[in-house]
Amino acid sequence: MWLTAFKATWRQTFQLTTRYLFNFVSAIITMVLVFLFMFYGVKGLGAGALDLGETLEGLFTGYIVWMIVLIGYQDLAYDAANQAQTGTLEQLYLSPLGYKWLALFTQSLNTVLNLALVCLTTAIMVLTTGQKLHLKVLSILPVFLGVYIQASGLGLALAGLALIFKRIQSFFQVVTFGVIGLFMIPWSRYPWAKYLPFTMGQHLLREVMMKGMKITRVHGTHLAVFGVVTVACFVAGLALFSLAEKKAKSSGLLGQY
Repeated sequence: MWLTAFKATWRQTFQLTTRYLFNFVSAIITMVLVFLFMFYGVKGLGAGALDLGETLEGLFTGYIVWMIVLIGYQDLAYDAANQAQTGTLEQLYLSPLGYKWLALFTQSLNTVLNLALVCLTTAIMVLTTGQKLHLKVLSILPVFLGVYIQASGLGLALAGLALIFKRIQSFFQVVTFGVIGLFMIPWSRYPWAKYLPFTMGQHLLREVMMKGMKITRVHGTHLAVFGVVTVACFVAGLALFSLAEKKAKSSGLLGQY
């Protein structure tokens, strides 16, 4: 039963992605164009007046992490909201495994597809801007994966809210831009900021991509913080989803819109 459900969700997700390939390509084009406007905008504002090395590096790594977070949480959050609005959520809950496991199975394939999308988009960004980066795949992918798992935890929490409140896409937009604020908190003034979601991921990505450091040479404390935050985010998201799921079931909200 578990294997059958796993294979079915993977097949469905893969078919939807390939059938609507234009959407996949459009996502890449949109993310690249938005970055190019930001990159050349910052470069133009400081032309000849500032040393933009640190600024552009921060923009590069911050945008990549934001891109991973955006893709990672939206798959889970928007799927739950859309299923609730179209009236198919109750049918999924009638399956032997329930909606939660089906959503996680789908997310497992989305992880592969979305990280491939991020890698391709990053490569295009490098080629179009001429920014020098150290693209050490074995050091970059663990950071990408960790940030994506953290984003999945956020997605589970928001999916739980969607089960109860149904139409909360406007709140998703607030979260999307709220994440940017996490990257702007200076660690020198607020040391606790390194324990927030996604912030350590950006720091590690900067160490690896900008300074050429291997992931195994990064400060052990930073790796430990990144690992603990990653696990904590996913577990917290899963717990919040389970609580919201119980609330929705007890209130009879799964079959209503």
